[in-house]
Amino acid sequence: GGDRIIVSKAINHFTIKFGSINLEGKTVIPFLYDAISFHGLRAIVMVKSGARYEYGLIDLDDHTIVPVQYKKITPIGTLRYAVEDFSGKIALCSEQGKWVTDFVIDEISDFHHDLAIIHNGWKQGVIDRNGEIKIQPSYRSILIISPDKLSVRKADEWKLLDADFREIQHASADELSFGTNEFYKISVAGKEGIVDNNLSSRWPLEYDHIQLLPNHQVIVKKNGKVGLYRINQTTILPLVFDSLRVQNNFVRGLQRAGGRSAWQLYDTFGIKKSSKDYEVIADYNGNFFPVKNKGYWGAVDRYGKEKIACVYDSLLDVNDSLVTVLFKGLYGISTTEDQWRLVPQKNSIQLLANNHYLERQDSLVYLKDSRGTTLYFTDESFSVFEDHLLEVLADGTQKEVSLQGQIISRKDAIALPGELTFRESEGFIGIKRDGKFGFVDKRGRLRIANRYEAIEEFHEGLTAIKLLGKWGYINASDQIVIQPTYQSAGNFDHHVAQVSRKGKRGLINLDGKEILELRYDSITALPNQLFLITLNSLKGLANSDGRILIEPRFESLTVIGNRVLVLQNKKYGVLTMEGLSLLPIQYASIIYLPEKKNFLVQQKSLWETLEIKE
Repeated sequence: GGDRIIVSKAINHFTIKFGSINLEGKTVIPFLYDAISFHGLRAIVMVKSGARYEYGLIDLDDHTIVPVQYKKITPIGTLRYAVEDFSGKIALCSEQGKWVTDFVIDEISDFHHDLAIIHNGWKQGVIDRNGEIKIQPSYRSILIISPDKLSVRKADEWKLLDADFREIQHASADELSFGTNEFYKISVAGKEGIVDNNLSSRWPLEYDHIQLLPNHQVIVKKNGKVGLYRINQTTILPLVFDSLRVQNNFVRGLQRAGGRSAWQLYDTFGIKKSSKDYEVIADYNGNFFPVKNKGYWGAVDRYGKEKIACVYDSLLDVNDSLVTVLFKGLYGISTTEDQWRLVPQKNSIQLLANNHYLERQDSLVYLKDSRGTTLYFTDESFSVFEDHLLEVLADGTQKEVSLQGQIISRKDAIALPGELTFRESEGFIGIKRDGKFGFVDKRGRLRIANRYEAIEEFHEGLTAIKLLGKWGYINASDQIVIQPTYQSAGNFDHHVAQVSRKGKRGLINLDGKEILELRYDSITALPNQLFLITLNSLKGLANSDGRILIEPRFESLTVIGNRVLVLQNKKYGVLTMEGLSLLPIQYASIIYLPEKKNFLVQQKSLWETLEIKE
């Protein structure tokens, strides 16, 4: 810089220091520093003191301007420096070393139009080069437009409203997320805190991440480390972990050091349970925690005792007091006390209840007890239930087999005069024969001849059928009740069915009368016999009588009891079921809290122009 050159010099075999020489090679800044950077006629210098880096400011002839004892020094425009002490506070300093402000600033920007933006927590204000506060820190964001004009925006406003939309409390935040019945996580400028359900502050906005847990516990992250605390801010596990996993009354903590990952097991009182560290501690499975050490799997119990040694390729399944394991590529069964019940062998194993298991060998499956005695075997398909197997023979016959190998029941297959289409409904079973569809009864007797191109299930005495490319409805006597004139037809529910024609949907009743005109792009059934209707991507609401309650003019629509949450032009509001306004459509978000029947609403703050007065 100018007529000065930054150079480094080996003081000894272990130490390199920086200094500066002029163009004649004369040392003008001695080799005392661990770093130097030039900024005009000043140099920021750094000295390492133990594990700490300390900064100062000198001129180019090594005269001290600011002593070397600060955490950081940053140039922020001509003739001004931001000096940060080790408490994290910043003061403004001139290039002559005159303190323009005290150490009261959290952050400060570069000067623009002789003004700089300062931060007090998440709130922003404006200071001039002489240290005079022009705008007190009270805004969420500030832009400097000119020496006498600013663009400012306050933080978004969150309001807690009761069931009658009366305000209970409000708070300023970027985000507010519901955590438990009593507490919310609040976020401003990337920092998180906690407020109670009245939006009163409980934890300050100083954490990188907060996770609210049941039982008034909180996982927090700060400066890259994670800890577990109670909601009253007392410590369970300190901020020394790289990761924490809470499951029921247990906590798994990860600490990394030297490229090694070490997991430990704790309880939710912060007491360490495991006597040694593991590469992995997996979720508790009701019997133990699977753990991995030196590449092999074992298990520790809820008290941290290693009950299965870490010698297995993997732990496959657990049931009652047994565990299936993979050991050197072979399948075996061990007790949870690490005793062999079935020595490893090549056939795969599936544990069942009451210490029974299935062993697969080629196409055969054997049901065995805990002593290895074969109780039943089959090569048919089957399903496994809690206390029995359901075997399905090739002809459709079903057999229930107990875990003791006894046949509990047998249901012979029905000889259907065609291919089964779907399950029985209202006494009718759909079948297909020779490319046409019809119905038989539970005994396999033909009830409706195979003469339709497609069919649906019977509901409320009618079924949809397809004939000559169109859909209509017939009754149980094979009489056409509603003529096949529709492009599609759905099942009846509460005397109403959804049909379509030319890509537009509507509703008909059991008499075939169109109670909701076929003009909608989609119709979705909701609880309480309501229907969400969509037209040109906009949502509305209709009832089962076909009456339009709310015209389709909203981007989204959600029914909440007898109220309707709507979105229009990216703003939320609340209407009655008849479409009358209860809460104006002006909010950035609305969250319904069903426990207390409250509403949490967010109102976005707008940018405004502010004049600076001398």
